[in-house]
Amino acid sequence: MIAAQTLQAESSGSLLAKKREIDFVLRMAGTTQISRAIKNQGVQAGNPFIVVIAGRSPVKGVRHFKGTELPKKELTVTELNRVEKAALLDARRA
Repeated sequence: MIAAQTLQAESSGSLLAKKREIDFVLRMAGTTQISRAIKNQGVQAGNPFIVVIAGRSPVKGVRHFKGTELPKKELTVTELNRVEKAALLDARRA
């Protein structure tokens, strides 16, 4: 859902940052401060991480991830709150 927010923001010209990947990290962290977002949600040596691939068309050139998709399920209250917080970042910035 948060990746979809980033893609929608890009389409409407309302990214929180100049690049969509930074917009995504900002939304994941729930902040408009890039340094805070990277500190809280960025990749750090020695820590586990996930790869997010999102787009409007099939992604090419990523053999190892082909067919890997999160199962569709109802979001938990915690997940819904995180998605809502990410969406509200646009309103706070305005």
